[in-house]
Amino acid sequence: MREKLVISVSGKGGTGKTTFTALLSRVLLSKTKRSLLLVDADPVMNLPRALGVDISKSVGDIATEIRRKIDNGELPASAAKQDIFEGEIFESLVEGEQFDLLAMGRTEGEGCYCYVNRLLTQILDRLTSNYDITLMDMSAGLEHFSRRTNRNVDVLIIVIDSSRAAFEAAIRIRDLAKEVHIDFKRILVIANRVPESLIPLLSKGLEENGLDFIGTVPEDDKIAELNYLGKPIFELPDSSPSLNAVTEIAEGIGLLDEVTMMKLLGIE
Repeated sequence: MREKLVISVSGKGGTGKTTFTALLSRVLLSKTKRSLLLVDADPVMNLPRALGVDISKSVGDIATEIRRKIDNGELPASAAKQDIFEGEIFESLVEGEQFDLLAMGRTEGEGCYCYVNRLLTQILDRLTSNYDITLMDMSAGLEHFSRRTNRNVDVLIIVIDSSRAAFEAAIRIRDLAKEVHIDFKRILVIANRVPESLIPLLSKGLEENGLDFIGTVPEDDKIAELNYLGKPIFELPDSSPSLNAVTEIAEGIGLLDEVTMMKLLGIE
C-alpha cells in the first residue's frame, strides 16, 4: 500500500515559501506519478497565481458563510453541518489535470470560528488521505502552529533567507512545534537566495541549533521575471538553476523514490 505524505512549507514572510512550494510541486509532478494536493494556507493566496490557477471561492469564504447561517439559525439543528461544509469545500477544490488545489483564504467578520475550524480540521484530515502527497504553503508567522493546523504533517520544511530574523524564526518554529506537541517526522531547513559566501556560516549556525540544513536555492532572474509578468512557475525553463536546485533537494530527502520516501516517513 502506498504511503501518504503531508509536507508543510513554513518560515518568515518574504523568504520565498510560495516560490519554493511551486517549484517543489513542479518537480514532484515531473519526476513522480503520485497524486498531488496543493493547499494554499496563506490568507494572501499567492500560490494559485504562481501556479496559473484561478480561484473562485476560498475555504475562508465558505467558513464565513457557514458561520453566518449557523448564527442566523438558517441551518436547522437537525442539519448535518459537517456534511454541508464538506460538500462546499469539495466544490471549491480546483481540479486540474496534474494536481488539485485548495485555497484556504481567510474568514471575515468578528466572533469565534472554533466550531467551524474543528469541522474544517476533520474535513482536511479526510481530504489529504485521498492523495499520495499533500503540499501545504503556510502563512507567515507562528499562528498556525499554536492552532495546530500542522498536526498531521509528516515533514516540515522551513524556508529562510540571509536575514537574521529568518534564521531566528526557524528556531522559534521548531521550538513552538515542540511546545504544542506537533510530532513532525522530520524538520528540514532550506536557504533561499542566500549568497554562497554566507552558506558555511549559516550551515554551522543551524547545526549548532539542532536544525537539519538540506540545501540552497539560488537567486533566479527568470523567476522574478515570471512573477512580475504574472506567469506560472511551469513556464520556467528546465535549465533554471532554482529548479535544478529544488530537484536536488527533493531527491536528497527522498521525495522522488518510493523506497526512500518510506525511509523519510520512518517506515522500514
